Amino acid sequence: MTDPRILLIEDDPSVRHGMAAFLRANDLEVQEAENCKQAMELYRSGNPDVVVADYSLPDGTSLDILAQVKRLNESTPFIILTAHGSIDLAVRAIKEGAEQFLTKPVESKALLVIVRRLLQQQRLRHRQEAANRDRAGIMNPFQGESPAIRRLEEQARRMLEWDSPILILGETGAGKGVLARWIHFNSPRAEEAFVNLNCAGLTRELLESELFGHERGAFTGAVAAKQGLLEVGHRGIVFLDEIGDMDPAIQPKLLKALEEKTFRRLGDVRDRVVDIRLIASTNLALEDMVRAKTFRDDLYYRISTLTLRIPPLRERPQDVPILAATILQSVASRMGRMPVTLSPRAEAALLAYPWPGNIRELSNVLERAMILQRGDQIEAADLGMEDRLSPPSDAPGELSTLKEMERAHIERVLLRTAGNVAEAAQILGLARRTLYDRLKILGLSLNRY
Repeated sequence: MTDPRILLIEDDPSVRHGMAAFLRANDLEVQEAENCKQAMELYRSGNPDVVVADYSLPDGTSLDILAQVKRLNESTPFIILTAHGSIDLAVRAIKEGAEQFLTKPVESKALLVIVRRLLQQQRLRHRQEAANRDRAGIMNPFQGESPAIRRLEEQARRMLEWDSPILILGETGAGKGVLARWIHFNSPRAEEAFVNLNCAGLTRELLESELFGHERGAFTGAVAAKQGLLEVGHRGIVFLDEIGDMDPAIQPKLLKALEEKTFRRLGDVRDRVVDIRLIASTNLALEDMVRAKTFRDDLYYRISTLTLRIPPLRERPQDVPILAATILQSVASRMGRMPVTLSPRAEAALLAYPWPGNIRELSNVLERAMILQRGDQIEAADLGMEDRLSPPSDAPGELSTLKEMERAHIERVLLRTAGNVAEAAQILGLARRTLYDRLKILGLSLNRY
């Protein structure tokens, strides 16, 4: 991670150079500007942590800069320096969002103390936000006793201290997003932002705007400038879910941002500096996509420096009862109910099912059971899994593979919903796009339902 960045705006070169040298000697990165125009160019491209600005500048005042900065990022601390201070001006500056109003000449040591205090306040705010996220439900992605989940935890913990990109592989509903949030919360970037974007189902234009941001007038409907998630995630972690669905035209731009730590908003000509750690995830076989030329090989090699694979539930059935108990406790707390338990038959029913939708499908089944059942124990009948576990009436004999079981289960749900994919996906605990993918893989046609 980079040192804290200060934007210093002062039109007197000797004063500016002296202050900048002192701040740099105290482990701060300093960008220097001599007027309002240059200051805003540096601010937009540099993501400073604190702005220190002289009040009187050749092309305006620091209040002009303050108004623009607060529109772009309200949380950026702003210090105003002036040789001709007045109570009215100080009141106006504080009212408009300045954290400090200092009369020149300002001692360098005093300015350093104030800058460090503002940086510390930022860190405390981020820490509080992280704690709030924890209270809001940062889940443990390693619940269970299986060797597979213990290996995953060991690998993930070894990756925490590094800044290399991480690629999380796993089926839909396996908990890729939960693992990404856990990595952020336990990494050195925990006090900074965690932003996530699902690349699936977004048009190229929308995905590019969400990721890189845009300038006013960049396209029809762009009535104001907008920060992209790379800017919002500066110094933190950016999580790109289902990166395999990213439009090929956007992939080289992401690669440039990762390798050069710079990017451009749509409609802009200026490079902006960004410091992020990328976590990407996919349920697709990216290596096959690279061979098929549908995913860039150079981007694949960049994002897969470190790789984690989340095992599906069918590979760790001994973890299902542990996960079920945690889910039931969480749902009960959210619903304001006393905790409930599973009967032996209910637990056996959960263990007998392969869970093609993984943890998401398990959560869906248990939450529905709790809504429909009001006792202190869930029975097998409360789970509504008879159709999931029994073969279809026209199926001859035992199903021999998990793929056949998955196919039969999806067929039953589609028959029940008369081919309504949105309703079927909700019952299965799958994303609609994922269900369409499974239908294609399993050779199922919606025309028959």
